[in-house]
Amino acid sequence: MSESPFQQAFVQQPMLEAADWLYQSSERLALQLNYAAQAIIHSVTAGGRVLCAGEAEAQWLASQAAQGLMRGVGRERPPLAAMHLQAPAHPDAPSLDQQVRAWGHPGDIWLAFSLERDEADLRAATASARELDMTLVVFTGESAQTLGPLLRDTDVWVPLPCAHAGTLFAVAWLALDGLCHAVDTCLLGDAAG
Repeated sequence: MSESPFQQAFVQQPMLEAADWLYQSSERLALQLNYAAQAIIHSVTAGGRVLCAGEAEAQWLASQAAQGLMRGVGRERPPLAAMHLQAPAHPDAPSLDQQVRAWGHPGDIWLAFSLERDEADLRAATASARELDMTLVVFTGESAQTLGPLLRDTDVWVPLPCAHAGTLFAVAWLALDGLCHAVDTCLLGDAAG
């Protein structure tokens, strides 16, 4: 089966655009991930927890965040108190908002992933986390329309340099991996050292 050069360029274009966005924003993204790692370390070393959440595909990012923070990435260390709050799969299940009100405490981290869609439950839960005086660490697109208005000066915004939900998801996954490595480096020091 032969592909035309047009087909190959069409398939390759989104990857090239994502790579370009990452290259152009890598310094800013790394700085924000460092702030996020420091906020997480400050919270968990003071007895706090990291509550991770997202809606739709972003639930998977939240689940991976909780796992990566709990177990670490590649180096053995004590587990961190991180948990994934599951968006309700059926009407009788507790909402994200109800879960954050049940589990969240002042000083905890609310780690939220937004793909900039209609994420009413995630927005309500984020507002509740703010009311509970939790530190917000949010991964969003550059527009930050869903969760951005809820951020305070003491919160951490990780702006993902793209707008399309699929690319946002891919870039968020890479950024999340960077966050987990940054947390481990803060706890254990540089692996090369």
